Amino acid sequence: MFVFSPDQLQRLLKINPDWKTHRLLDLGAGDGEVTKIMSPHFEEIYATELSETMIWQLQKKKYRVLGKNEWQNTGFQYGIISCLNLLDRCDQPLTLLKDIRSVLEPTRGRVILALVLPFHPYVENIDGKWDKPSETLEIKG
Repeated sequence: MFVFSPDQLQRLLKINPDWKTHRLLDLGAGDGEVTKIMSPHFEEIYATELSETMIWQLQKKKYRVLGKNEWQNTGFQYGIISCLNLLDRCDQPLTLLKDIRSVLEPTRGRVILALVLPFHPYVENIDGKWDKPSETLEIKG
């Protein structure tokens, strides 16, 4: 999935091609192709993903994969956290946003957030059926 090019990322963050910071956390990283676009700017790259196939792809690319309930408890702070097209597919989007804030570098950290519009949240359950999330995120506009 195309989200942004390296040039678009640099314009979005107002950084130059040589800019670097310590840690990136890519939540719901999928196959890691978007992570790869961001990776030149980071010393350490962490990702989360639920799909076993995608986890394998991320590990193949040498990204450190953290569990769904692990990234919030590592003691790390991240310079950039990306959450791309994930809020409409998670059960607790408000909790996710609070957790992101709690691990973001407090003074210089940035969040890259993308939403699918129109916003229609749903979560796949164990039976492969779709349910409404347990937390409601009000999106207007």
